[in-house]
Amino acid sequence: MVDITNIKYEVRIIDPSGKQMDVTPFVSQLSFGDADGELAAHLSMTLTNQQIGGKWIHQLVALGTPIYLLANGVEVFRGTVFDWMTSTDPLGSVDIEAYDQLIYLFKSEDDRYYRSGQRAIDVLTDIFRAWNIPIGKIEGPNVVLAKQVFRQMTVAEMINSILKQGKDKGAGEFIVRSEKGKVYIRKAMSNQDVYVFAYNENVQSVMDRWSINNLVTRVRIIGAEDEEGRAPLIAVLDGDTKYGILQRIVQNSSDDTLADAKQNAKEILKEFGQPEKDRTIRCVDVPFIRKGDKVKVVAGTLNGYYQVVSVEHNVTSLTMSVGLK
Repeated sequence: MVDITNIKYEVRIIDPSGKQMDVTPFVSQLSFGDADGELAAHLSMTLTNQQIGGKWIHQLVALGTPIYLLANGVEVFRGTVFDWMTSTDPLGSVDIEAYDQLIYLFKSEDDRYYRSGQRAIDVLTDIFRAWNIPIGKIEGPNVVLAKQVFRQMTVAEMINSILKQGKDKGAGEFIVRSEKGKVYIRKAMSNQDVYVFAYNENVQSVMDRWSINNLVTRVRIIGAEDEEGRAPLIAVLDGDTKYGILQRIVQNSSDDTLADAKQNAKEILKEFGQPEKDRTIRCVDVPFIRKGDKVKVVAGTLNGYYQVVSVEHNVTSLTMSVGLK
């Protein structure tokens, strides 16, 4: 495990001539992280617009510029400038937004078809190869899928759909991440280094909100419609009904077995059958924490192991905000 007691960040770019340049001395504000529901990691940075070797910072850090962020010599972000803005405040500044390579899958639409019986892991591999995304390791899901027809969808939507189908079939939750220019799909909470956050040690504040607005306590499984539009009831699965009956309907696909439909219903009750919990801690910065990681928190009403669903590292203040479930 890397020592986090004395974190030193370094920002490097590849300038228009192809030369690597350290721009850390010109950075006035910097944050990066993984947002909930987004495939790509992001980085926001403000630099003072000074001249270096006859060129201004805004010329060196332009649209399309590759950016690398290191913490204690370890790469924690690699991406490309997508948004760029200059302002003429007293010093002059350049504001940029950068994203890792998975942003191309979010911004791009495609049209793809996969026959029934293919494994999710093989479909995902084919998609990444088609989009020239270097593959590090795809650990799963290793389940067989029904026919996949993707029409005018973003590539990210296709990937998320496949991962959800894998989860619905009982394969568990998998997280897509870009690491050092390669895509990895890892089982959620499978990290070996587990950081501990405790009140009065490294946690500044805790927010813990519970809600039953999206609760599901019963799932009804129906079959395919007949010629008159009637769909037979196949099965009913109940969860914890102490808050009342809050029902969801699952229609069994012609490509799915009854066992598949029941497994899907179980996954719905597993995900939505308990009160929704929105939890966030603000704490000291650990640059190496990513979405999907397992952490231990002992602070306020939180006491146990949790999955990181979002993280925003504030390099300027050396703090971070972590969303948990």
